[in-house]
Amino acid sequence: MTVIFTVDSFTRELFKGNPAGVCTSFQDVPTSPKLDKLFQNIATEMNISETAFITRANDSSSTGRYFLQWFTPTNEVDLCGHATLATAHILFEQFLQNSSIDELIFETKKVGELKVKKCDQEGRLEMDFPQGEPQPIELNAKIMDEIKSKLNVTQQVLATQLCRRTKKLVIELSALNDDIKPQESLTEIRFDSSIQPFIRGIILTSKSANTTEDFISRYFAPWNGILEDPVTGSAHTVLAVYWSQLLNKSLLRGYQKSDRGGHVECELDQKNKRVLLRGHAITVLQGQMNISRDSFSYDKTM
Repeated sequence: MTVIFTVDSFTRELFKGNPAGVCTSFQDVPTSPKLDKLFQNIATEMNISETAFITRANDSSSTGRYFLQWFTPTNEVDLCGHATLATAHILFEQFLQNSSIDELIFETKKVGELKVKKCDQEGRLEMDFPQGEPQPIELNAKIMDEIKSKLNVTQQVLATQLCRRTKKLVIELSALNDDIKPQESLTEIRFDSSIQPFIRGIILTSKSANTTEDFISRYFAPWNGILEDPVTGSAHTVLAVYWSQLLNKSLLRGYQKSDRGGHVECELDQKNKRVLLRGHAITVLQGQMNISRDSFSYDKTM
């Protein structure tokens, strides 16, 4: 049987934050194209924004190291924050509860090593991620009007930036209200050919109207099969850089204003070009899929 968990990330409450699937059943074998196909099928069956899978690390000389992959219902993605948080939460809670290990290292295909550690007595975890690199970009009026129409945006657009590495378009608005609605038809927009390959998600953001958070946001990624992601760690690697420049501070509190909602604390490490993301997670369920590991061939000695 294949064991799978569901975890709500960036929240202390059940049914809030962003749900992620976590599969730990293959942590003692190396990744492979054949397993990738299985992982995609499992993620499609789970049908939540991302499902994470851990396999044996390439460097297995020390404990607390794993190889980590993330799949949406339609495709594998380069980086996923909330599913990384969920994976670390499950490992600490279910597998390392009696261990002295307080930091995990995840090897990845595209973004190098990611570190996650216990960071305080409140149970929060801290993720060490690559810093986003948003740059100012000017969209022509027709394209901006199309985006605003599809998302039902009526607020004033204050700025636009693009992070080519994470493929996220940032649009700062004068405010975020509840009239904004996700639309699959965003994928029909024909951006200029020079930026079209670098847009796989749109972040709407504004300065917070209260003192609890510094900024608020919403994130839409139908290009990855996700109409709206409830709370997005990878988006905050971009938002942290964007709002740090505007607010002239390195420690920021973000709130993603989806229906479920979630809080992400961000701290910029400018020297190393990293962003530290902190948040809670809570296990929702543990179950088994009727998939036998013996049905798949892999070399345990690799």
